[in-house]
Amino acid sequence: MIEKDFAHEIPRRFESAPGPPDELHARLATAIAETPAPQWPLRHRLALVACALPCAVAITLLGRHALFGRSVLRADLRSLPPEQLALELALIALLTAGTTAVAVRPGPAGFGSAARLLGATSLATAPTFLVFALLFPLQSADPEAVLASARLHPFGLPCMAVAAIVGTFALGALSRALRHAVPVSARLRGAALGAASGAWAGLALVIHCPASALLHVLASHVAPIAVFTVLGVLVAPAFVRP
Repeated sequence: MIEKDFAHEIPRRFESAPGPPDELHARLATAIAETPAPQWPLRHRLALVACALPCAVAITLLGRHALFGRSVLRADLRSLPPEQLALELALIALLTAGTTAVAVRPGPAGFGSAARLLGATSLATAPTFLVFALLFPLQSADPEAVLASARLHPFGLPCMAVAAIVGTFALGALSRALRHAVPVSARLRGAALGAASGAWAGLALVIHCPASALLHVLASHVAPIAVFTVLGVLVAPAFVRP
Protein backbone atom coordinates (compact mmCIF):
# COMPACT_ATOMS: atom_id res chain seq x y z
CA MET A 1 0.00 0.00 0.00
CA ILE A 2 2.81 2.39 0.87
CA GLU A 3 4.64 1.56 -2.36
CA LYS A 4 1.43 2.17 -4.36
CA ASP A 5 0.86 5.59 -2.79
CA PHE A 6 4.49 6.54 -3.35
CA ALA A 7 4.25 5.61 -7.01
CA HIS A 8 1.30 7.98 -7.52
CA GLU A 9 2.94 10.88 -5.66
CA ILE A 10 4.71 13.39 -7.98
CA PRO A 11 7.20 15.86 -6.50
CA ARG A 12 6.05 19.45 -6.88
CA ARG A 13 9.12 20.48 -8.81
CA PHE A 14 8.10 18.09 -11.60
CA GLU A 15 4.52 19.28 -11.77
CA SER A 16 3.56 21.38 -14.81
CA ALA A 17 2.51 24.94 -14.16
CA PRO A 18 -1.18 25.65 -14.66
CA GLY A 19 -1.95 27.05 -18.07
CA PRO A 20 -3.62 30.41 -18.68
CA PRO A 21 -7.40 30.46 -18.39
CA ASP A 22 -9.61 30.07 -21.42
CA GLU A 23 -10.65 33.72 -21.13
CA LEU A 24 -7.05 34.85 -21.67
CA HIS A 25 -6.74 32.61 -24.73
CA ALA A 26 -9.93 34.10 -26.12
CA ARG A 27 -8.74 37.67 -25.52
CA LEU A 28 -5.41 36.98 -27.22
CA ALA A 29 -7.10 35.34 -30.19
CA THR A 30 -9.46 38.30 -30.53
CA ALA A 31 -6.62 40.82 -30.30
CA ILE A 32 -4.62 38.97 -32.97
CA ALA A 33 -7.65 38.76 -35.25
CA GLU A 34 -8.46 42.46 -34.86
CA THR A 35 -4.88 43.66 -35.43
CA PRO A 36 -4.35 44.29 -39.15
CA ALA A 37 -1.17 42.97 -40.69
CA PRO A 38 1.21 45.76 -41.75
CA GLN A 39 1.33 46.36 -45.49
CA TRP A 40 5.04 47.19 -45.39
CA PRO A 41 7.76 45.25 -43.55
CA LEU A 42 9.24 47.00 -40.52
CA ARG A 43 12.61 47.60 -42.16
CA HIS A 44 10.92 49.38 -45.08
CA ARG A 45 8.94 51.61 -42.73
CA LEU A 46 12.08 52.49 -40.77
CA ALA A 47 13.97 53.28 -43.97
CA LEU A 48 11.16 55.58 -45.07
CA VAL A 49 11.23 57.40 -41.72
CA ALA A 50 15.02 57.73 -41.91
CA CYS A 51 14.55 59.60 -45.19
CA ALA A 52 11.54 61.60 -43.99
CA LEU A 53 13.07 63.06 -40.82
CA PRO A 54 15.87 65.11 -42.49
CA CYS A 55 13.29 66.25 -45.05
CA ALA A 56 10.99 67.39 -42.24
CA VAL A 57 13.83 69.45 -40.73
CA ALA A 58 14.57 71.07 -44.09
CA ILE A 59 10.89 71.78 -44.84
CA THR A 60 10.34 73.34 -41.41
CA LEU A 61 13.32 75.67 -41.75
CA LEU A 62 12.41 76.55 -45.35
CA GLY A 63 8.85 77.27 -44.24
CA ARG A 64 10.08 79.67 -41.56
CA HIS A 65 12.21 81.38 -44.15
CA ALA A 66 9.25 81.72 -46.52
CA LEU A 67 6.89 83.03 -43.81
CA PHE A 68 9.18 85.25 -41.75
CA GLY A 69 12.23 85.80 -43.91
CA ARG A 70 14.58 84.10 -41.43
CA SER A 71 17.68 82.47 -42.83
CA VAL A 72 17.49 78.69 -43.09
CA LEU A 73 21.06 78.34 -41.80
CA ARG A 74 22.35 80.12 -38.72
CA ALA A 75 23.32 83.74 -39.30
CA ASP A 76 26.87 83.31 -37.97
CA LEU A 77 27.68 80.28 -40.12
CA ARG A 78 30.34 81.95 -42.26
CA SER A 79 32.19 83.44 -39.30
CA LEU A 80 32.39 80.27 -37.19
CA PRO A 81 35.63 78.27 -37.01
CA PRO A 82 35.13 75.35 -39.42
CA GLU A 83 36.67 72.77 -37.08
CA GLN A 84 34.46 73.81 -34.17
CA LEU A 85 31.35 73.86 -36.36
CA ALA A 86 32.13 70.41 -37.77
CA LEU A 87 32.75 69.00 -34.29
CA GLU A 88 29.51 70.38 -32.86
CA LEU A 89 27.42 69.19 -35.79
CA ALA A 90 29.07 65.76 -35.73
CA LEU A 91 28.43 65.31 -32.00
CA ILE A 92 24.79 66.37 -32.20
CA ALA A 93 24.23 64.29 -35.33
CA LEU A 94 25.77 61.22 -33.67
CA LEU A 95 23.65 61.77 -30.56
CA THR A 96 20.51 62.05 -32.70
CA ALA A 97 21.32 59.03 -34.85
CA GLY A 98 22.36 56.92 -31.85
CA THR A 99 19.25 57.75 -29.84
CA THR A 100 17.05 57.01 -32.84
CA ALA A 101 18.81 53.69 -33.49
CA VAL A 102 18.36 52.57 -29.88
CA ALA A 103 14.70 53.57 -29.97
CA VAL A 104 13.74 51.80 -33.20
CA ARG A 105 16.04 48.77 -33.49
CA PRO A 106 14.00 45.57 -33.56
CA GLY A 107 16.68 43.49 -31.85
CA PRO A 108 17.66 39.88 -32.63
CA ALA A 109 14.38 38.40 -31.38
CA GLY A 110 12.09 41.27 -32.31
CA PHE A 111 11.89 42.61 -28.75
CA GLY A 112 13.94 45.76 -29.42
CA SER A 113 16.68 47.22 -27.27
CA ALA A 114 17.07 46.10 -23.67
CA ALA A 115 14.94 47.90 -21.10
CA ARG A 116 17.99 49.28 -19.30
CA LEU A 117 19.40 50.68 -22.53
CA LEU A 118 16.07 52.28 -23.42
CA GLY A 119 15.81 53.87 -19.98
CA ALA A 120 19.40 55.10 -19.96
CA THR A 121 19.05 56.56 -23.44
CA SER A 122 15.83 58.35 -22.53
CA LEU A 123 17.35 59.90 -19.41
CA ALA A 124 20.72 60.78 -20.93
CA THR A 125 19.75 62.43 -24.23
CA ALA A 126 18.79 65.88 -22.91
CA PRO A 127 21.75 66.18 -20.46
CA THR A 128 24.16 65.00 -23.15
CA PHE A 129 22.83 67.61 -25.57
CA LEU A 130 23.32 70.28 -22.91
CA VAL A 131 26.87 69.10 -22.19
CA PHE A 132 27.75 69.34 -25.88
CA ALA A 133 26.27 72.84 -26.05
CA LEU A 134 28.24 73.98 -22.99
CA LEU A 135 31.56 72.30 -23.78
CA PHE A 136 31.60 73.20 -27.46
CA PRO A 137 29.63 76.45 -27.76
CA LEU A 138 29.33 77.86 -31.25
CA GLN A 139 30.16 81.54 -30.81
CA SER A 140 31.33 84.04 -33.40
CA ALA A 141 33.36 87.19 -32.81
CA ASP A 142 31.96 88.82 -35.95
CA PRO A 143 30.12 92.06 -34.99
CA GLU A 144 27.15 91.34 -37.24
CA ALA A 145 26.79 87.83 -35.86
CA VAL A 146 27.02 89.10 -32.28
CA LEU A 147 24.34 91.71 -33.04
CA ALA A 148 22.10 89.07 -34.63
CA SER A 149 22.43 86.86 -31.55
CA ALA A 150 21.63 89.78 -29.26
CA ARG A 151 18.36 90.37 -31.10
CA LEU A 152 17.09 86.86 -30.45
CA HIS A 153 14.25 86.25 -28.01
CA PRO A 154 15.77 85.54 -24.58
CA PHE A 155 13.66 82.39 -24.11
CA GLY A 156 13.76 81.44 -27.79
CA LEU A 157 10.03 81.36 -28.48
CA PRO A 158 10.52 81.01 -32.28
CA CYS A 159 12.93 78.15 -31.61
CA MET A 160 10.29 76.49 -29.43
CA ALA A 161 7.89 76.61 -32.38
CA VAL A 162 10.48 75.02 -34.67
CA ALA A 163 11.22 72.35 -32.06
CA ALA A 164 7.51 71.65 -31.60
CA ILE A 165 6.97 71.12 -35.34
CA VAL A 166 10.02 68.94 -35.91
CA GLY A 167 9.59 66.97 -32.69
CA THR A 168 5.90 66.33 -33.23
CA PHE A 169 6.49 65.09 -36.75
CA ALA A 170 9.38 62.89 -35.61
CA LEU A 171 7.42 61.34 -32.74
CA GLY A 172 4.43 60.69 -34.98
CA ALA A 173 6.54 59.20 -37.75
CA LEU A 174 8.59 56.97 -35.46
CA SER A 175 5.50 55.77 -33.59
CA ARG A 176 3.76 55.07 -36.88
CA ALA A 177 6.75 53.10 -38.15
CA LEU A 178 6.69 50.91 -35.03
CA ARG A 179 2.90 50.54 -34.98
CA HIS A 180 1.94 47.23 -33.31
CA ALA A 181 5.63 46.19 -33.33
CA VAL A 182 6.66 46.59 -29.68
CA PRO A 183 5.58 43.56 -27.61
CA VAL A 184 7.49 44.49 -24.42
CA SER A 185 8.62 47.64 -22.55
CA ALA A 186 6.25 49.87 -24.50
CA ARG A 187 6.58 52.81 -22.10
CA LEU A 188 10.36 52.70 -22.12
CA ARG A 189 10.32 52.42 -25.90
CA GLY A 190 7.97 55.41 -26.00
CA ALA A 191 10.37 57.41 -23.82
CA ALA A 192 13.25 56.58 -26.15
CA LEU A 193 11.16 57.53 -29.19
CA GLY A 194 10.34 60.85 -27.52
CA ALA A 195 14.00 61.49 -26.69
CA ALA A 196 14.95 60.75 -30.30
CA SER A 197 12.24 63.12 -31.53
CA GLY A 198 13.54 65.87 -29.25
CA ALA A 199 17.07 65.21 -30.47
CA TRP A 200 15.93 65.77 -34.06
CA ALA A 201 14.42 69.07 -32.97
CA GLY A 202 17.70 70.00 -31.25
CA LEU A 203 19.67 69.15 -34.38
CA ALA A 204 17.42 71.43 -36.44
CA LEU A 205 18.05 74.28 -34.01
CA VAL A 206 21.82 73.81 -34.05
CA ILE A 207 21.66 74.23 -37.82
CA HIS A 208 19.27 77.17 -37.67
CA CYS A 209 19.78 79.18 -34.48
CA PRO A 210 22.99 81.10 -33.59
CA ALA A 211 22.08 81.56 -29.92
CA SER A 212 24.66 80.63 -27.28
CA ALA A 213 23.07 82.25 -24.20
CA LEU A 214 22.48 79.64 -21.52
CA LEU A 215 18.87 80.65 -20.83
CA HIS A 216 17.95 80.52 -24.51
CA VAL A 217 19.65 77.15 -25.03
CA LEU A 218 18.05 75.64 -21.93
CA ALA A 219 14.54 76.91 -22.63
CA SER A 220 14.23 76.26 -26.36
CA HIS A 221 16.95 73.79 -27.35
CA VAL A 222 17.26 71.38 -24.39
CA ALA A 223 13.85 71.56 -22.69
CA PRO A 224 11.96 70.28 -25.77
CA ILE A 225 13.99 67.06 -25.58
CA ALA A 226 12.76 66.47 -22.03
CA VAL A 227 9.20 67.43 -23.00
CA PHE A 228 9.10 65.01 -25.93
CA THR A 229 10.58 62.27 -23.76
CA VAL A 230 7.61 62.63 -21.42
CA LEU A 231 5.19 62.83 -24.36
CA GLY A 232 6.67 59.63 -25.72
CA VAL A 233 5.90 57.83 -22.46
CA LEU A 234 2.32 59.10 -22.50
CA VAL A 235 1.41 58.85 -26.19
CA ALA A 236 3.58 56.33 -28.03
CA PRO A 237 2.63 53.10 -26.16
CA ALA A 238 -0.93 53.29 -27.50
CA PHE A 239 0.45 53.07 -31.07
CA VAL A 240 3.39 50.70 -30.71
CA ARG A 241 1.80 47.97 -28.58
CA PRO A 242 0.48 44.94 -30.51
